[in-house]
Amino acid sequence: MTNALYSVRVEWGDCDPARIVYYPNFFRWFDQAARNLFEVNGLGWAELFDRYGTRGMPLVDARAQFRRPARFGDTLAIETALRRWGSRSFELGHTIRVGGEVAVEGQETRIWGVSDPANPEALRAGAIPAEIKARVPAVQA
Repeated sequence: MTNALYSVRVEWGDCDPARIVYYPNFFRWFDQAARNLFEVNGLGWAELFDRYGTRGMPLVDARAQFRRPARFGDTLAIETALRRWGSRSFELGHTIRVGGEVAVEGQETRIWGVSDPANPEALRAGAIPAEIKARVPAVQA
């Protein structure tokens, strides 16, 4: 599988007083959809941490273009694709639709976080294992 679908129902607490999704929530849903992409490709978080040694995949860049509002009660269909593998980082694309219409397009760059030998409390970008890249292939935008 090269992309993943993730569904979210917009709840009251996700919205501002005008019942429109408060924009930071889209970034929270991007994060959930990123995890989902790996899980549907057979790579659960526990396996990534235990078998492959990552301590996480922190963001180094995130962007979004808001095309139309999403509102209380909407069901969001989030499609996530891995757009590019680098040696230590990767790029994801997210498209959020409401009723088939694009509401938000997002992009993220994340690193493969590993412990920094000089400071075990810190993370640094580590080499992404080839097996991970093979199991979650990149697709063209």
